[in-house]
Amino acid sequence: MERLLRWRAFPAVFQWPLLGLVALVAYLALRPVHHAELNPGAAIVWQLWWAFLPFFILLTARLWCAICPFPALGDAAQRLSPLPLPLPPSRVRRAGPWLATIALALLGFVFLLLSLEGNGPLTAVLLLVFAVGAVGTSLLWRGRAFCRYLCPLGLMAGLYSRLAWLRLGPYGDHKGQAAMAARRCPLFTSPIASRRAQDCTLCAACLHGEGGEAVTVRLQRPSLAGPALSTAEAMAITLLLGFLLADALRMTPLYLRYMARATPLLGGDYQTAMASGVAGTVILLLLGQAVLALIMGRMRRAEGPGKTGGFWPVFARLSLVWLPLALATHLALSAQHLLAVDIVARNLGAELALFAPGHMPPADAYSFVWAMKGLQWATLAVGLGAALYLAGRTGQDRGPSLLVGAALPAMALGAIFWEPMSVAC
Repeated sequence: MERLLRWRAFPAVFQWPLLGLVALVAYLALRPVHHAELNPGAAIVWQLWWAFLPFFILLTARLWCAICPFPALGDAAQRLSPLPLPLPPSRVRRAGPWLATIALALLGFVFLLLSLEGNGPLTAVLLLVFAVGAVGTSLLWRGRAFCRYLCPLGLMAGLYSRLAWLRLGPYGDHKGQAAMAARRCPLFTSPIASRRAQDCTLCAACLHGEGGEAVTVRLQRPSLAGPALSTAEAMAITLLLGFLLADALRMTPLYLRYMARATPLLGGDYQTAMASGVAGTVILLLLGQAVLALIMGRMRRAEGPGKTGGFWPVFARLSLVWLPLALATHLALSAQHLLAVDIVARNLGAELALFAPGHMPPADAYSFVWAMKGLQWATLAVGLGAALYLAGRTGQDRGPSLLVGAALPAMALGAIFWEPMSVAC
């Protein structure tokens, strides 16, 4: 891996071919479907790439951010600028985590409400929004401000990367040289920073040039308990877990039962019923977390003078405990989506006339595959184990309250994944 990152052609050697692939996917997403049962462009994005992404992050941390094609467009735009660009203003740097969290909330809500996995034009529009965001911020400010402060996928990947093993760090005691190499970092971070596992995209800028020999690639124990989450990051984890819960419910017969009851009550409007279900799931999780944080804070203050238990610190600790559950849920859902790889391939082949065109029979609506269920339950069990481990050593709340807070979402997830599930949403 170190040889790959030190290669001078990295990451551009991957970014530009991927940019061509994104252009092809956007074309397929916009092209009217003639022979397939699903939109090939949307299926490639949501049922293949999106399903592989959490596995890729778990194995390689934020390496996807390094080879993502959109920053390449921004870098090319910056090279055309006749004047040096300033750093992002302080208000953008301060608001960055909240901006990315809001973008993550909008992405999750739009994905579920508008069923983006089957909507080619909207998927192409989303790809265009990411491209415009990367180029637009690169024309305003130095570095990759979009990746650091605005990208919702970068925020998600950074949070998940706390649980990954791949790191860039100083070689031996050469922290001074490693810090100097960080001056080339387009994301304004450093290989010696405590948050490097979360903020570093492994773009290898610090490895190339003077001082780069003081930076090395290493396998390091995941930074589970530290550093502390900001309030925006804590909110992002809860929102992410809420949307994953809603997505899991959408893939089970529970979704049909809910829609059969909710749609008539809401005037027969499908979109209103769907929006209410998604919003209700997320709000219920947020309210549950808020109640737990209030109870735990009061219990902490009741222990005696000098004991503190503010709402937001406890809220953030609960979110940190839920982070392994969020990643485990994402992995379990992705495994379910990957059952549809052959379906996506056959539809893509039919649409591109590689196979004989004609009716492509859809997959069974719901299935209960014991091997897949075993994998999903094992993944959730590992996530719960990591959550309980964090609950036992996070901050000053090493009591049963945090353990209960860790177990409650896991119980709900276990019940959901006991249901038969569809391979596509």
